[in-house]
Amino acid sequence: MGDATRLVLLIHVLAAFAYGAGYTATNVLTELARRTEDPVVRRQALQFSGLFDRGLNVTGGTIAGITGVITIFVFGYSPLTPWILAAIAIFAVIVGAGILFWSRVGREIDRATAAGDDARVNALLRSPRNVAVSRAENVLFITLIALMVLRPGT
Repeated sequence: MGDATRLVLLIHVLAAFAYGAGYTATNVLTELARRTEDPVVRRQALQFSGLFDRGLNVTGGTIAGITGVITIFVFGYSPLTPWILAAIAIFAVIVGAGILFWSRVGREIDRATAAGDDARVNALLRSPRNVAVSRAENVLFITLIALMVLRPGT
């Protein structure tokens, strides 16, 4: 393995760690906000959740995605390898959910928070649809990690 290959792999792994840390922190803090009855704790949890989302989740995920594609070719994998196709599809669904679903929900929560409408914030956080999407996304995230670590069939 040459130096360039090692560098690409290192950047990919570090970015994946940042993405995983950001994703996990965002989810844990959002869950704390969902479960607490204290509006101050809820507000702080949501504020920090957003910081982790933008700082680690989005940035790390973007870099991990880009270097992941590069890594496929650097290591000579076929892009049609089943675990790679599954990982790309899962990553695309998670990113798509973030862009198309969670950004809208987040804006609604931000507006309700700014308006001091704690009942609306709670309703959005505890909405069965939002909770179900979050849980499904978490299963996909864990599956993505398993595919990256185990690389089944290789």
